[in-house]
Amino acid sequence: MAKEISSGKQSSGRYSEVIAILNSIQGKTVPDYQGLKSFWLCHQTFLTAELYGQQMIAPSSNDAVENSANTDCCGSSKISKDPDGCWPSGGGRAVHSGNKDTSRSEQSGLIKGLRGQYPFDHSVFPPLLWNATRRATATEISTIAAWIDDGCPDDTDTESLKKPSISVSANKLLALSCGDEKHRVSENCTNISQKEQKGLKVRKEISSLTETEIGRLRHAIACMQTYNEHWQDERSFDFWARIHASSCQHGWEQFLPWHRLYLYFFEQMLQDFDEHITLPYWAWSDYADVNRNTFNTNKFDLGVLPDQYGCWINSEGFSNLAGTGLFNSKQLSGLEKLSKSKQIFNSSARFLKAAGIEYAVELDSNTQGAKWTAVIAAIYAELRRINPLWFSNRWPGALGSPTSYPTTQDINLLLQTANWGDFGGGPEYDHHFGYLEQVHNGMHNFSGGTNPNYPRKGNNKWIKIYQTLGIDSPDSQNIENPPFGWMVDNRITAFDPLFWAHHSNVDRIWACWQATHSNGVPEVLDGVLAPWSLTVKEALSTRKLGYEYMRNSYHYKTSSQHGMMKFNSELAGVSSTTLDTFSKVEIRLHRVQNANLPNACIRIFLNDEKVDERSKMDDNDHFVKEIHTFHGSCYGGPGHCNLPLDKSRSSDQRPIQHNEPRNFRINATDAVNRMLAKGAVDISVHLVVVGLDGNPIDDALYLDGVSLNFMD
Repeated sequence: MAKEISSGKQSSGRYSEVIAILNSIQGKTVPDYQGLKSFWLCHQTFLTAELYGQQMIAPSSNDAVENSANTDCCGSSKISKDPDGCWPSGGGRAVHSGNKDTSRSEQSGLIKGLRGQYPFDHSVFPPLLWNATRRATATEISTIAAWIDDGCPDDTDTESLKKPSISVSANKLLALSCGDEKHRVSENCTNISQKEQKGLKVRKEISSLTETEIGRLRHAIACMQTYNEHWQDERSFDFWARIHASSCQHGWEQFLPWHRLYLYFFEQMLQDFDEHITLPYWAWSDYADVNRNTFNTNKFDLGVLPDQYGCWINSEGFSNLAGTGLFNSKQLSGLEKLSKSKQIFNSSARFLKAAGIEYAVELDSNTQGAKWTAVIAAIYAELRRINPLWFSNRWPGALGSPTSYPTTQDINLLLQTANWGDFGGGPEYDHHFGYLEQVHNGMHNFSGGTNPNYPRKGNNKWIKIYQTLGIDSPDSQNIENPPFGWMVDNRITAFDPLFWAHHSNVDRIWACWQATHSNGVPEVLDGVLAPWSLTVKEALSTRKLGYEYMRNSYHYKTSSQHGMMKFNSELAGVSSTTLDTFSKVEIRLHRVQNANLPNACIRIFLNDEKVDERSKMDDNDHFVKEIHTFHGSCYGGPGHCNLPLDKSRSSDQRPIQHNEPRNFRINATDAVNRMLAKGAVDISVHLVVVGLDGNPIDDALYLDGVSLNFMD
């Protein structure tokens, strides 16, 4: 819902001018900003505010010296090799001390964000301010920067700043609860909304992640990668990749449960950094049409992957490369052209070709094998800094001969498999590959693909290059120039960040199969899934592990200060991809209060804001379903049926309190399909609340949110 900045009477002065500038840029609608809201309105909050580890105002030189042990491993233009302070459990919050010769304002996240500099250049986050009415002018940025460099003096009337920065009038809440105003889709990340509603965390399809959500994931992965030189540090990305190398289970019934726990514990590590991160999944079949021709060929490196895992160069990346002195004018011209085009490439080879830069290796005097030249190494380091989800040794596509690619029909047929043995594999005394793992194998091979620059038989160009370098026997396990992408090799596959999205999709397909095959389980349920202590049985439920899969979720926050008589939402903004690929749609009513209230009927409609208690339900394409609440009067003492307290003790083993607010889930798949058949290109949700007598009622439905959820 739109939230307005409280103007507040302020005295004149430089800080007041800064507030006025930021208010003008932001406009009336203010994002959550990780709970900080309009963080610039309170002087003390402003000085300490951080967005995803980016300190809005850098500490003063004295503070920087005091905290010099902590460096910003994720927010600086180049990730530091000293990760101390990057992880919340590893030395506290990061401090942006920066270069001692750099001004305080230039180190400040706010100034970088207003200028659109890294990481606020769309590589990790969009420029500041978010959802703003306009961009800051150079004069405005200079004014704010000068205020920061002069010590951020406070000159406001502090009493006015004690007022809430965000306010929603009682009249507006009443208008929303009566349906006179429309509820807007929440701007929060999905998992923030889920936490507010005490719901399961959601793993979404990679293309459905918002810029903020993908930015949070990249930020965490980048931090993990800074720990890679510390082999025994579980915060290291490579630490988790080596677990797969030494412990992965394939070719029998532990394949699916082992990998479910592998994803779960890796995701827990990400959530130690940012509790709202979940692993996205890559729905392979979405790319079946575009890959049909590139996969069914004997040519290399033609496959298409999600752009989120691609590589590109931005203005800062170009500037960094230009400053190395490694590139000639022609190479710089090609890189600059790509930095302006913002084109995304699915492989490093395609990027280099577009830049007009020849891929090259040289002799490694230590190993007597091949290694990247300084030019290639510099480019690859910058591409990985820009997008930590990209991987250099990845050339998606065919492996040299025509083969198959899973379509939606293939996956649907797979989900019809009748028994666990065929679907998931056999036990150790009858071990075999299940159907899902067989599809998984092919997608590993497609994702890694074949290196077009390896001296294999028939590749005479590269055979001669190696001979010239004095490398007579190419190393098939060469780290920098292998014959295939690392996704092809199950011992090193998890070093490629794409691995996690690939396996999340495997896990999702298993979860979908479980939903319709409740009796389909592995034969040996007490097998321990090393290196963890959990058993196969404990890995069977995604819900018990705290997550579920959705293509996308659109959440509308409601206020329980008023009883809901009618709910009207704005159009959700559902993407065409989501509307083309969903298999199920749910409308959820979140945290519906159920104590000491009159019973009511809740009628759910789509795409018709004019519905009311007289609207017909039969033969109405817009109608979804009518549900009923079941409450009762309170026979206890005063406060007996108040909302229960949240559990605050880990030792509290009591069952769920009988008056805990509950959720409704309504299957809206058929109704959404009817809307699409009528030509709709988006979906809105509408509720009408009536008493048992059929008349409107305003004191029966109190809830905290409504959501529209699409599943594959």
